[in-house]
Amino acid sequence: MPRKSKNKFNIHGDIISIMREGWEQMAFATYREDYYEELSTHTWTLSNGYPTNATLGGGLHRYMMAKWYGDDVLRDLTEKGYVVDHMNNDHMDCRISNLEFLKYNRNVAKGQYLDKEAKQMRYRLAVSLFKDFSTGCYQITIGCNDHIVAKDSVGQERHINTIKILCNCDYLLVVLDAEAILTEYEAAGKFSIANLHCCDKRIEEAIDMKLTDEEKNQAFVIRDGVPYMVIGNGKNFLNSINYEKGWLPPGK
Repeated sequence: MPRKSKNKFNIHGDIISIMREGWEQMAFATYREDYYEELSTHTWTLSNGYPTNATLGGGLHRYMMAKWYGDDVLRDLTEKGYVVDHMNNDHMDCRISNLEFLKYNRNVAKGQYLDKEAKQMRYRLAVSLFKDFSTGCYQITIGCNDHIVAKDSVGQERHINTIKILCNCDYLLVVLDAEAILTEYEAAGKFSIANLHCCDKRIEEAIDMKLTDEEKNQAFVIRDGVPYMVIGNGKNFLNSINYEKGWLPPGK
């Protein structure tokens, strides 16, 4: 008789959502056909906030890393003192783009500073980290909830909506770069990406739209049938900007 899980599973594109009665939020994993049946026929419980199944080796985050990087890599790095870091500090988010190996002490330090600062400052500057497994590169994405202005090559001011930074370096350096962005912005009200381990960047300007006094206090406005989010009035904010899959360093 087939094994039946006590969880509820749904697939949305390449994302598996996992829920169970009594859980306050969903868990997420990355879909792949070769392991989905195994994952979805076992029951996942919560242990210290981590989705866990003892039969499948423990935490869902470690299960995912074993499937994507291999059991030998997971075992070897564990023996060398590495843990699996949730890049956004959400233990329920076990998508492969949110997981990376990090030395234990560095993981603790990240939890004490970057994870706390990112959460505290998200309503001003929404800084997120991702890894694109297909390229091996990392991305730091920034949603500008504060009014961020940059100057272009001719000195003209540009109002910025989002910034995406591509990094082709060690994950620890990416963590330190994200810390530097938040630290500099909190201390000086501005930040520079010139000295970061950045090999490319993509900047999206805010839409220049004239708003009435009434519209300035609304969550959304409509133009030609298209809804636009109004940022900066306390009604809406950018929580996290997703990464761009397949983005490679220049020349590759």
